[in-house]
Amino acid sequence: MLHQAEDLADRIGIELKALRWLTYHRRGATVVHYRRYEIAKKSGGVRCISAPKPALAWAQRWILDEILRRLEPEPQAHGFVSGRSIVSNAEPHSGKAVVINLDVKEFFPTITFRRVKGLFGSLGYGEHIATVLALLCTEPPRVAATLDGKTYHVALGDRVLPQGACTSPALTNAICRSLDRRLDGLARRHGFTYTRYADDLTFSGNRTAASGRLLRSVRIILVDEGLIEHPTKTRVMRRGGRQEVTGLTVNDRPAVSREELRTLRAILHSASRFGLDSQNRDGHPDFASHLRGRVEFACMVDPSRTPALREALDRALRGPSGS
Repeated sequence: MLHQAEDLADRIGIELKALRWLTYHRRGATVVHYRRYEIAKKSGGVRCISAPKPALAWAQRWILDEILRRLEPEPQAHGFVSGRSIVSNAEPHSGKAVVINLDVKEFFPTITFRRVKGLFGSLGYGEHIATVLALLCTEPPRVAATLDGKTYHVALGDRVLPQGACTSPALTNAICRSLDRRLDGLARRHGFTYTRYADDLTFSGNRTAASGRLLRSVRIILVDEGLIEHPTKTRVMRRGGRQEVTGLTVNDRPAVSREELRTLRAILHSASRFGLDSQNRDGHPDFASHLRGRVEFACMVDPSRTPALREALDRALRGPSGS
């Protein structure tokens, strides 16, 4: 077990002064250890990404490989877990009378420095090392401001898990073990099944009359665990309509939606006749890779479609001249 910062620096493979530089907390800093940028969400709005610079990324990778990967998440957690996927997350909810989906609002930012430090402490690390490890894995949201010609990155709040650090997903799964156990127990008492994919919580069962009581109890547990339900993303889906879990239709079995399959087949057919560029309506810089990704995703969800879809993809990539 590590006891001093010198021991941790040696294990990570960096000098002690570098470790101190990576963990020194400033409310207003001229140099920060993250590159920040925004990406568009499919549902609208933007997602703020904080990507660690090389020195911090090295230290975080060590924490992930040597500490966090050894922690076994609860069986209900399917996001960021080796051997599990959106398919394994959706499968338990197939063919149910009712499927309920909730999103946690601002998932990573709700996991604070205090909770991360507490996790490392629960693993047996002393106060000093738990603090250093938590500092390496958290960062406050910041905004750039200029004063006297110099740019400062000013902290807007407490240190939280940054979206973009390799350690953040594993830390959320570890910290959410209590949440997963409580929600699974609650679901079982009501005759429901529960799974979680990152911030996406799903419940399903055949006792539709119990849905309201279940939801009320779920909300109480979320608040108790320091999490916030996204107010506009809760859905109660009954068998008569389309039931969807992590982007897959689950009315009968996990499947890519019929609309997506129809669209994908149409794109592949037209590309084989008129060329890839004719179908690149959204201006993807590498449309061939984009198409491969969509095809492989559909094949992963339903392997029986693999031969036909890959053959159609080959024809599309060859284009009119190769037909």
